[in-house]
Amino acid sequence: MNPLYEPLPDYVIVNEKKVRIVTDFREYIKLMDLLKDEDVGEAEKKQLLACWFLDDPGPDFEGCLQALTDFVINYKETKVSEGEEDNNEEDTKHNQVISYNQDAPYIISGFLECYGIDLTEIPYMHWWKFQMLIDGMNEDCELKKRMGYRSIDLNQIKDKEERERIRKIQKQIAIIDYEVTSEEIGDAFGNMMF
Repeated sequence: MNPLYEPLPDYVIVNEKKVRIVTDFREYIKLMDLLKDEDVGEAEKKQLLACWFLDDPGPDFEGCLQALTDFVINYKETKVSEGEEDNNEEDTKHNQVISYNQDAPYIISGFLECYGIDLTEIPYMHWWKFQMLIDGMNEDCELKKRMGYRSIDLNQIKDKEERERIRKIQKQIAIIDYEVTSEEIGDAFGNMMF
């Protein structure tokens, strides 16, 4: 899919059937908050998760949930063709570099600084577009600086002073709120039976 000439998807495909879904970025931030909320029971979470589907997902709800998981976490990955294997598993593993809760002020200010977009006032933005715009922010933006420092592997830095400087920065900006990992999203979806 090329977003330069194809519309961003508003559905997932399960068993060759289109199932429309909610696509606004706010809804996926809410989804991640819901999944990590320990005060909401599993049964209630299952019931609430159905709200992200605009169409009846049909009998293969597990397949539909997997498709939604893929939509949430793999917006810029292309599907591997049948018969091909993804042998570069190491490239897909990475440290968490953004917290939608903790970094909210930097996300809002980054969108204003880089794009002139006030996220608190726009009525809608597709989840994928939101992610693309975060990826495309200039490196001088505070959000991108924080993400960059969080992604640094201290073991790769040879200079002791530089390693210590970055360690201090990483400690100051460490993500302290619990974030849902892609594996947890998949597990939460995969364990649901309606």
